[in-house]
Amino acid sequence: MEFWADKTPSNWPAALDAAGIVLPAAAPPAAAYTPVVVHEGLAFVSGQLPRDETGVTTVGRVGVEVTLEAAQAGARLALVRGLAALRDGLGGLDHLDRVLKMTVFVSSGPDFVDQSAVADGASMLLFALLGAERGRHARSAVGVAKLPRNAAVEIELIASVRPASSS
Repeated sequence: MEFWADKTPSNWPAALDAAGIVLPAAAPPAAAYTPVVVHEGLAFVSGQLPRDETGVTTVGRVGVEVTLEAAQAGARLALVRGLAALRDGLGGLDHLDRVLKMTVFVSSGPDFVDQSAVADGASMLLFALLGAERGRHARSAVGVAKLPRNAAVEIELIASVRPASSS
């Protein structure tokens, strides 16, 4: 997998293409918040749900109505939504350096304890897009009783942003 060895910000489109990912339109805010805030070289992405043009795709509690595999797919989709929000918030992905921190909230049934395995769905996608070194990120996986719109998973991101070059 030599392609993944060196990911620079300008390789984001190629990495997404190679993974077969087309970033969707960013979801508009559903309440009184901003999808992305950029401050002093950091981009903070508000929680993203696993949704497509029809709505939230992975609903219910993991371990009850939702399987681990479906939740992992939902986490990947929520990450893709987060990248779309970053693209729109930054005016493109050219200045996105790397994802530093991912927080994954998992709507969990009473006996479900594999929140970290759900988060792996999104983490493994970052590794595939950025390689083992640049894809490395801090992460929290948190079980919760309910999420907005009955989503099974929600992801927040903190990313580092490279300044615009002065050319």
